[in-house]
Amino acid sequence: MPSTSDRNPINPIAFIPNADLYDLNEAPYLWNIDCVNFDESRTIIFGWCLPHGGLIGNTNIVINGRAYEPIQRQPEGVYAQLYPWCPNAAFSAFMLEIPHDFVDIRNATEVSISCVPKSGPLPSSQYTLEFLVNDLSYAPPPEDIAARIGVSNPLQYVMYGRSIYRGFEKALAKNFGTSFADYQTIMDWGCGSARITRHVLPKIGRSARLVGFDIDEYAINWSNINVGRFFNVCNTNPPLGQASASVDVVYAYSVFTHLATENMRIWVEEMARVLKPGGIGLFTVLSDRAMVTLHPNLSRSSLEDWNLVGVYDSAQNAQLESIGVSGAYYRNVWCKRGFLDEVFGKYFDTVDFIGHFHFYQDLLVVRRR
Repeated sequence: MPSTSDRNPINPIAFIPNADLYDLNEAPYLWNIDCVNFDESRTIIFGWCLPHGGLIGNTNIVINGRAYEPIQRQPEGVYAQLYPWCPNAAFSAFMLEIPHDFVDIRNATEVSISCVPKSGPLPSSQYTLEFLVNDLSYAPPPEDIAARIGVSNPLQYVMYGRSIYRGFEKALAKNFGTSFADYQTIMDWGCGSARITRHVLPKIGRSARLVGFDIDEYAINWSNINVGRFFNVCNTNPPLGQASASVDVVYAYSVFTHLATENMRIWVEEMARVLKPGGIGLFTVLSDRAMVTLHPNLSRSSLEDWNLVGVYDSAQNAQLESIGVSGAYYRNVWCKRGFLDEVFGKYFDTVDFIGHFHFYQDLLVVRRR
């Protein structure tokens, strides 16, 4: 097979219907790790990364600060179909071999991975993926519970939980000079099977309190048995079983991304109720950046309505149907920044907006007024 430098790029112009209504300059840079294996002599990693700048082979994989050149695998059309705005997306699949006598990753406590270009500018905002080496043997919840949060791969279950936790910690440090250890009462809203909370718990003080809420009774039962009795079943509508003005920090990963407009409004009000004055909210959202990622072929009329109204909440999501939550309530929702400012601005001051926080989700950092 010829080297990557000998290959001519495939068609560098990707056709996207109604491209003028997307902000393609804000399309997130996407990549993922699918598998990490150890044999007697090496670590083997499989994953995929969109070509930086659309150039084949223009990516280094950085692991715990050391850069490695991945081995290009055969092109796969599925990446071109999923990410048509990225030239040469079909050439995303890679593998990486690291001999133990060079670097033995098994000896690390935590592994941090990022994708960076060999040449050209670093993406304006990008995520890292992190996992604890001991977590590679962690027993995640049963597949039906994990599938309801869209993660059935055991590595990705533990890796995403650790990565999101790390992202929240970085947001607290950046904006407030704090960590979870500095707060007395912390709430995980939409905790599911506690994949994030299990990383927060060891970091908080003995007198601190952590509480989680979710509508998935099966996930809550699993969490209370396997993580600790911190978790509560809640209804699809407020109120939560939490006293008013009692929470210092609330975080919610991929909750506001699934609430239709009116449901979003009442839950923003509920977050304002439970937070103390000056309390902090860390909420992920799907914004302008994410639309082309998940809906590159959306109809022109839908895109025009979205640009006009500021919210698109008509995309069905069936992940929670198995526990009786209908698509009329739970769906995929994209919000313009102006719409978010209007909905949250009644109760909160926006402190930060972190793009590409985790894959295509952004992070809204707010403070209770």
